[in-house]
Amino acid sequence: MKRIVTLFLSLVLLLSCLCAPASAMFDPSLFYEVQARSAYIVNTDTNIIVYDKDSSRQVPAGGLTKYMTIALLLTNYADQLDNTFQMPFAISDYVHNSDNADMRSNETFTYREAVYAMLLRNANEAAMGLAYSLSGGDLAGWVSQMNTLSQRIGTTGSTWTDACGLDSGNVTTAVDMYLILRYLMSFDAFVDISSAPTFTMPAKEKHTKSFVLLNQNVALNKTSGGSFYRKSMQGGMCDVMAYKNDHGDQSYVSWANQDGSTYIFCIMQSPDTCDTYGYANRRPALYETTRLIDWVFQSFSIQPALDTDLALAEIPVKYSSDTDTLKLYPDNSMMTLLPSSGDGTVTQKYFHLPDYVCAPVQQGDVVGTVELKLAGETIGMVNLIAGQDVSRSSLLYSFSKLQEFFGSLYLKVVLVVSAICAIIYVVWVLLNSPRTRHSSKKVHRYGRPRD
Repeated sequence: MKRIVTLFLSLVLLLSCLCAPASAMFDPSLFYEVQARSAYIVNTDTNIIVYDKDSSRQVPAGGLTKYMTIALLLTNYADQLDNTFQMPFAISDYVHNSDNADMRSNETFTYREAVYAMLLRNANEAAMGLAYSLSGGDLAGWVSQMNTLSQRIGTTGSTWTDACGLDSGNVTTAVDMYLILRYLMSFDAFVDISSAPTFTMPAKEKHTKSFVLLNQNVALNKTSGGSFYRKSMQGGMCDVMAYKNDHGDQSYVSWANQDGSTYIFCIMQSPDTCDTYGYANRRPALYETTRLIDWVFQSFSIQPALDTDLALAEIPVKYSSDTDTLKLYPDNSMMTLLPSSGDGTVTQKYFHLPDYVCAPVQQGDVVGTVELKLAGETIGMVNLIAGQDVSRSSLLYSFSKLQEFFGSLYLKVVLVVSAICAIIYVVWVLLNSPRTRHSSKKVHRYGRPRD
């Protein structure tokens, strides 16, 4: 029951964050020309899609598959991460030469340690060993659960065929990876582990001493990250574990935060040639991610689009002797993503208002809305409220209603019907009066008889 509640709450949180994100409206090409085959960048504070390049294109998932394995683990065992399992020998052949955290058969690990190994080292043995143990050896059943959860999260272009990503049947899209990462970010354990530059694995049955796992997300490490290091980087994962694959391209899914503003970056299939930092280990997708991190934080910031103390519109008032018009104010400042060099004046405002309002009106009453657009795309809708109380004049109200009555269709219909009835009655009276009846009788005249 607790697992179901955890899943439900996480999905509610996710859906509340994902309601109708605005269309992409920003172009990084003046700052950096994206070379990835597909990409998807979203500001999670406003749900504004900052950049979208063929985000529904299906691509190999590779090591990013582990995000789904971790999602399934946290959905069911978020409060049991210190439980233990024994690394099964049965998965040894499958992960041979890709056991990136040196987790050996028959060693005992906690679920948390396995998550560290997956997130920091993209360790296939951690994903497969955990899946094998938790499923009772039914890896097909585990994969089926991965696909079911993926669909619940909202993915439409993803298919999962194993727990670690070695199988080429694992495919996904940039927008699907955004949804999965957004879901994972609702778990505190995931956020904490992802941001760790290193993790010390305790001594095990086949490791007499503890050993350190260095996070492959070098953008987190100021000491060893070099040009990749970004203070704003919070966590991320590549689709390959050794930064080299058969296709010569890489994908990277991550998120960054600066000054309280958070973005998710899903950069898929960046070509090897785009990494110009010059290190021996080329990281093209992470390279593009860092360039795009620089772009968003230099170009945009969360700002108020409206001033709640400034009237945006004025509307006529009926039935009041106090005022002929009513000023309308926004009911909130609508914090949104705007160019750092500008302010709310860069937005276009489209008002949705009635022709007039009728007194009485109370201050704070919602009268209409204003739609805000930036670069032609809607970024939000705000209520417009009355700025003052407006009382109703009984005399003006009564006079107006009297005018309305005499000018109403109802009265016109009554008058026409009454006139028709009156005409019919007059005609009937004329036709049925005694004089009319007498005159209508025939008169027969007879001459005198002759003598």
